[in-house]
Amino acid sequence: MSRLFSITLWVALLLAIPAVIFSFATFVFVDPLSSVLSFVFAVIYMAVVLFALSRTPLWPNFKTPGATKRAGLKWAVASLWWGAFVSFGLIMLLAGPILSITDKLNWDFVSMSFGGAYPEEIAKALGVAIILLSFRQLNRPWHGFITGTLVGLGFEVNENILYGATGAMMDPNSDIEGVLMMWQYRTLLGPFIHTLLTGFAGYGIALAFFRARKTIAWRWGVAIGWTLIAFALHFAWNLLWEDDIASIINIVVVSVIMYGLAIYIFWSNWAEARDDSSYAFAPGIITNTKDLALVETPARKPELVEKSETS
Repeated sequence: MSRLFSITLWVALLLAIPAVIFSFATFVFVDPLSSVLSFVFAVIYMAVVLFALSRTPLWPNFKTPGATKRAGLKWAVASLWWGAFVSFGLIMLLAGPILSITDKLNWDFVSMSFGGAYPEEIAKALGVAIILLSFRQLNRPWHGFITGTLVGLGFEVNENILYGATGAMMDPNSDIEGVLMMWQYRTLLGPFIHTLLTGFAGYGIALAFFRARKTIAWRWGVAIGWTLIAFALHFAWNLLWEDDIASIINIVVVSVIMYGLAIYIFWSNWAEARDDSSYAFAPGIITNTKDLALVETPARKPELVEKSETS
């Protein structure tokens, strides 16, 4: 845990508050009913994903010695908030210039790929890195994957709300039908895209941070490599094919790779995460062997520590 990164995280989250108020006020002002409906869908969507992830052994354990009671809640809120709002603020700054370049070069085929994958994956991955360095309990590679999924989930839900508002305005018959159509499209055709892609980047970043006995070159390589995987899949997903068959094939190929990688990460980390009890907390600097009695782990009860101190 780094005090500097923790301060950076909370300052960034606070700076995003005006954007949050402005965006939500805009939605409600334009169409109150459809906005409320989108918010309801967003809450349900987040609740289902969070519940499912929290039931896996990959979910970080914040019930550790030395942790505050609300540390887990702070981590979850910070992750969702970064994805939903801080990332969007950074993207507003970064997406304009690249879209202008692709427009001037007439790169219509890849315009949405550069406009989406380039700023979005960078902004989300940056948040994952800062969050991983801000909480002591985040110290395993799978913690990076779960943190990434939460950051991506926040981004995805906010984007779905934006698309829902767009659908409400564009539907000639009913605002409600427009919202329903957009949410159906976003949740059934390629669900959890941002959730998983940011999870991939987070997994690579956490491997770089937390794997022992690795070279600096390996750490840079694995962090950049997994982030590039997220970028490449996002880039390919956003390609604007003129042929419908090519577009369908593209979506199928990207989906197979994306969901396959997600299954691989769960499968390869499940047993290790389930059996992991090696986290240790020491209230101070250990200077002799007697101080080892102060070290607590999830598998070591506090009463055993007290007994060892008195013996």
